[in-house]
Amino acid sequence: MFKLFKKDAGIPIVKEIPAAAGTYAVGQTLAFNASGLLAQVAGTNVPEYICASSATVASGNIIAVNPVYRDTEYLTVFSADGSAIKAGQKVTIATTFDSVTATTTSGVAEVIEKLGTGASGTEVIVKF
Repeated sequence: MFKLFKKDAGIPIVKEIPAAAGTYAVGQTLAFNASGLLAQVAGTNVPEYICASSATVASGNIIAVNPVYRDTEYLTVFSADGSAIKAGQKVTIATTFDSVTATTTSGVAEVIEKLGTGASGTEVIVKF
């Protein structure tokens, strides 16, 4: 799960936006798909929103989301061994949409700080 860790200015905004059919969970990464609906994103896709509600929805149903801003940091975990990852490197988003990998090729989540060794399951602070 991507949890808000630090935002430089203002309070978190919650928006309600139509989503593609699917099951969503709080803290998943989202972006608009080709149909103009929000959908989960992973890998090298840069998220535009973080899911703020858990729901199974039909296409076009509304879900609550938080916009992703450059000044916002998120707390998540490594889904693989990230012990070799250093602050400043960018990693990809896991296919579960709720954590980061240790893959740096075309990474989208910048590592701000590892909160431990970086082993799989270790918490890490990132920003997009």
